[in-house]
Amino acid sequence: MKEEEVINLSKKFKFNAVEAFPLKREASEREYWRIKNNLGETFILCYLDPNKGDHSKFIKISNELKKNNICGVSIIYHDKQIGVTIQEDLGDKNLISILNKDNKQELIERSLKLLVKVQESEIDNLEEFSREDLFEQMNSFKKIFCEQFLYTESDESISDLITITIEKLYQHPWVNCHFDFERRNLVLNPENKLTVIDYQDMKKGPIGIDIAGILVDHYFEMDIEDIKSYLNFFSTKTESKYSNDAFFEFTRWGCIQRNLRILGTLSSLFLIYNRSFRLIDMPLILKNLIKMIPDEHSSKVFLEQEVKPLLLKTIDQI
Repeated sequence: MKEEEVINLSKKFKFNAVEAFPLKREASEREYWRIKNNLGETFILCYLDPNKGDHSKFIKISNELKKNNICGVSIIYHDKQIGVTIQEDLGDKNLISILNKDNKQELIERSLKLLVKVQESEIDNLEEFSREDLFEQMNSFKKIFCEQFLYTESDESISDLITITIEKLYQHPWVNCHFDFERRNLVLNPENKLTVIDYQDMKKGPIGIDIAGILVDHYFEMDIEDIKSYLNFFSTKTESKYSNDAFFEFTRWGCIQRNLRILGTLSSLFLIYNRSFRLIDMPLILKNLIKMIPDEHSSKVFLEQEVKPLLLKTIDQI
């Protein structure tokens, strides 16, 4: 949409915006706009084409989180037919923009405490990820990232890695799974409370996927000792009583599922919508994936020797 359309849309709902500013789009079909009225108040207008989906799950989970005293997004207005929600404006202090070496430990530990609350909350009628869901998400690494983006064939070691990962994920405790619990989806609101956003894909799923989301960052090279230290903190906060080694293995396989899936997703966004701004993140996502794969698995060699150079060359040519 254009600014004028957003302003006119807000007036239809009696929010009377005088300015509208687009916010960055990520993997979602949703458009987010900050709207400002003549009193200087700001809100977030979210638009989703009703033919492509609706906001009902997001609104339901928002209400469920509130019942569990978890800071999520407050919905002020919703029009299902048009595909619009008006939400509170949480500001721009997401952890991707404010986390630094001085506040990292504090913010990561606050994030892990919040994750435990999300995982252990009572959320009614939450679906489970199916085996097919988890498989197809990882298989996008082969079909989209390798074949369509890099123009190369994936070898059998990747198929084997996907099969092993599925079996490992089914050995995890299954909890409420945000599915993208990372720094860009964690915001310090105006009251300095850590707030979770973008949770419309939440389902019951393996515990390691969200732990990997916050501890195996897409924007920093992973440090295994750091991860183990944070997992020790996490283990003191959760009701899931496993050893630190077990939590690391949960994180390992959650990371493998997540990074395979995201490399497929980012490739798809570029190929379909020409969204190229996340391509710069792909080499580090791949590097962290390689680090987390067990040393004895042959996919490490294929990814390091074949895929990594081809990815760097492909991005350089775009």
